[in-house]
Amino acid sequence: MAVDVSVVIPAYNPGANLDAGLRSALDQTLAADRYEVVVVDDGSTDGTAEWLDRQAAASGGRLVVHRIPPSGWPGRPRNVGVDLASGRYIQFLDADDALHPQALARLLAAADSSDADVVVGKLASDFRGLNHHVFRRSVTGRTIRDYPLVDTLTPHKMFRRQFLLDHAIRFAEGPRHVEDEHFCMQAYVHARSVAVVADVTCYFYRRRRTGGRNLGDTPIVPEEYFRDLGAVLDVLDAGVPDADERLPLQLRFYRTEVLGRLRGGQMLRYADDHRRALLEAARAAATARFDPRVRDSLPALLRIQANLLLAGDVDGLVRYAERLEALRLSATATAVAWGDGRLHVSISGGLTLDGEPLQLTRDGDDWLVPASLAADAPAADRRIDAADLADIDCALVSRADAQLWSNVEGLSLAVADDGRVVATGEVALDPWSAQAGAPLPAGLWDVRLRVSFSGLTRVARLVPAADGPAEPEAWVTAQPDGPRAAIAYWTSPQPALALDVDGWMHALQALVAGRPEAAGGRRLRLAAPAIHGPDGGRHPAQFLLALPDRTVCCPGTLRTAPGGSAVDVQLPRGVSPAEAEAGWLRIGDSGAAEPVPRADAATADS
Repeated sequence: MAVDVSVVIPAYNPGANLDAGLRSALDQTLAADRYEVVVVDDGSTDGTAEWLDRQAAASGGRLVVHRIPPSGWPGRPRNVGVDLASGRYIQFLDADDALHPQALARLLAAADSSDADVVVGKLASDFRGLNHHVFRRSVTGRTIRDYPLVDTLTPHKMFRRQFLLDHAIRFAEGPRHVEDEHFCMQAYVHARSVAVVADVTCYFYRRRRTGGRNLGDTPIVPEEYFRDLGAVLDVLDAGVPDADERLPLQLRFYRTEVLGRLRGGQMLRYADDHRRALLEAARAAATARFDPRVRDSLPALLRIQANLLLAGDVDGLVRYAERLEALRLSATATAVAWGDGRLHVSISGGLTLDGEPLQLTRDGDDWLVPASLAADAPAADRRIDAADLADIDCALVSRADAQLWSNVEGLSLAVADDGRVVATGEVALDPWSAQAGAPLPAGLWDVRLRVSFSGLTRVARLVPAADGPAEPEAWVTAQPDGPRAAIAYWTSPQPALALDVDGWMHALQALVAGRPEAAGGRRLRLAAPAIHGPDGGRHPAQFLLALPDRTVCCPGTLRTAPGGSAVDVQLPRGVSPAEAEAGWLRIGDSGAAEPVPRADAATADS
């Protein structure tokens, strides 16, 4: 029976990794009769086949399992999955990964509303760097020529099945590097309409939970790698024949696949013979496959690296990789305060080299990369322009699943009069709309500053100013599902700014000042100067009150104000305000429990 979407999962000895991914595919909000899950077992020997049979029997026909002899690479099982699929659209899912519950519904809606051949869903990853600028907003009707689609070439996307068949778009089978990029480039150069869904994290690209390698973690053999990269460039050359249109697309491959493998910690860890073989293969590709204008289009730091590559200077590349590793980002939160439901953070930071501020060199009206970073590079290649100061944002990153939501407003990256590369500004972080207009899920969220400078990205957590971290403060507001709280706090032992949404780890009680005070009759009032909220806000609350011999749950009301709040508590009959000791505050209307004896009544001082 035809369906709207087929989720295709290749599997080879996934162990327990497949469990969560399969559950995420089967537990979608899209109506059950509109999608299917097709798992192609690539000759697993770890019990996966039997486990899948049990899952299929319990799925009501939504799970299709097919077995093939082991091919050793994901290309063949993915192709078989496309052949078996009955969906109008194909969503690829690796056995290591997971889909958001709304992923299929949101991706399909974007596809149908824009007649898209390809739909790119927002990604999150707990182990791989991602080009988050691609997902800053949702778009439709785009192509590879007018949107930076080339910056996301993993296959974790939704493709129109007939489009794949019409253009004979297939994964390369057998031992191939960059087979994902080869597949995606075929799709991109033929696609008439591509949509990006950026208002929900659709796909979680995850590290394997039980050890072993992720798909795509195969070590490279230099000659084979650049041979296979050449096949991707063949697709690009044929699909975008105009050299001027092709130039910015080639730039991505030169920057990432050629130069990216010759810097960073990996360059310093290579064995000498592997490093030299890699350089020779990369230099041959750079010379034979790329427009000479690509090198001139690179930002300064990468242009310097490209010259070392073209000169065959392996020792120079190693020294330069060491210097680039010493280039860091520092970021200080000079002020942190809640206002109007948003956390206002003043940021002062900048790039550092060997722990000191990076100091560019003046050359007339221009700035140059300092000799301390690239000692032997000529001035022409060290020249900085506006494109080198490309991007800056402040991001909230989930500690649970690596979702990332960024804010670019109010921040700047610039060269100061003395040559320092500085990041400054005030950013307003809104936990109630940070997720593309929706509230953040409950959990812990780290605050990170990210900058792109001269082709390199650097990330830093926000540390407190020199006079030490401020005490935690919270904002409480009404949401459709009840009152919600966000606590701004400093991590420990190394202090860095973070948000706790809905008391994931931090209790609001810590923000209530001192002992409760009698407010007449059986009423208590608790001051909460570090809890803020809309003026006049009233939220149901409970106070778990510790008495000498028992604990009682007392109904109350949290009254919020921007400058600090208070909690009014109604004591049960028979409880005197004089008996009250400090307790625990929680917001929400969960009802009052009956008094219960305290197991530690003889020794407790609460």
